[in-house]
Amino acid sequence: MDAVGVFAFMLCVFSYIMFVVKWESDLWAHANIAQEMLEEHRLFTTNFLMYFLVNLLTLFSGSIVPMRMALVLLISLANTAKYVIVREAFKELTSEKIAKISSAALLVVYVIPLMYFLKPLGIFLSAKNMYTGYYVPNVWHNSTILCMMPFAIICYLLSVKQFEQYSDKRNKYLTLFLALSTLIKPSFFFVYVIAYPIIMLSRYGLGKEIYRSLIPLLVGGICLALEYLTIYYKGGNDGSSVVIDIMQLFTLSFWKSHALYLVVSLSLPLLFLCIYARKIYTDSEFWFVLIMIVCGLGMMWCCKETGPRATHGNFNWQAIAAMWFVYYYILKTAIKDSEEHALLHRGGDSPTIIIFAFGLHVIMGFIYLGKFIVTNNFG
Repeated sequence: MDAVGVFAFMLCVFSYIMFVVKWESDLWAHANIAQEMLEEHRLFTTNFLMYFLVNLLTLFSGSIVPMRMALVLLISLANTAKYVIVREAFKELTSEKIAKISSAALLVVYVIPLMYFLKPLGIFLSAKNMYTGYYVPNVWHNSTILCMMPFAIICYLLSVKQFEQYSDKRNKYLTLFLALSTLIKPSFFFVYVIAYPIIMLSRYGLGKEIYRSLIPLLVGGICLALEYLTIYYKGGNDGSSVVIDIMQLFTLSFWKSHALYLVVSLSLPLLFLCIYARKIYTDSEFWFVLIMIVCGLGMMWCCKETGPRATHGNFNWQAIAAMWFVYYYILKTAIKDSEEHALLHRGGDSPTIIIFAFGLHVIMGFIYLGKFIVTNNFG
């Protein structure tokens, strides 16, 4: 019943965003893209999977209103799947009740946009939004990343088990779900393809496991190559391309505009590190998450598109996906530590502090969602 409740809530939220907020989110535009792909007979080009499913659910009718409804259904199902997957993962660590609460919390957890709340004091008056500039773990306005996340989470959970003990069967599932996530949106693959082999190499060396573990990456890479070719080359190049620019990282102006947002966004992870660094520095999962967020931010800052796609922000999303896994790891570690303290029949300040701070970030998530709904602006 809890999953039904989550689905009903998501259906209401995304129906509102689709049919009331409209162009202030990406949902409306993504439904239009699905229609264009059908009309132009290119159902299997670019990152096509979500758009194909929208057309499949509407029996390839090409009617835009049913397509918008189908997209709302898909996103609601994706967020519900995200809840169920995380709930089941937490059940291995704690009670069913806490697992449900934790999974629900991860659906809405958000950063605390400090500069926005300091405006009434006459400080940071230029910080006019609660999203742009921050590195957040959740978004509500982009269809593809919302649909991608359940598959990315499954890949993550399977990968963590691979770090513990390699399994060929698990490797096959990992290959499947990594391909599916990449065909919806390649953002998770961008950071995963760097982090996963590094951890596997450190865990297994140059044994047979490391070579077999490259199979999912190869398949994901093929999916990415197909997307790249159909975006930038098939049907004629529209002038868009991908460039890497690292020189801006060596300018004072770049850090003046990014440093404070970075510190604020990482306030909870930094607090977590201060408390748990000595306990987690040998944990492969910690390094997995750390590499992903570092790579995600680095790509966000250094990679960009030119031409008509320059304003699309397609290299921002991997930082958001990676940040969600940072928050997942923080909560998982705090709950695990709390359960260990409970078994020893003694309290513990460390998990209490982190869980309390995490709770504040969950409250912030509800505030942000409320602000989005009231103002009809995701910024």
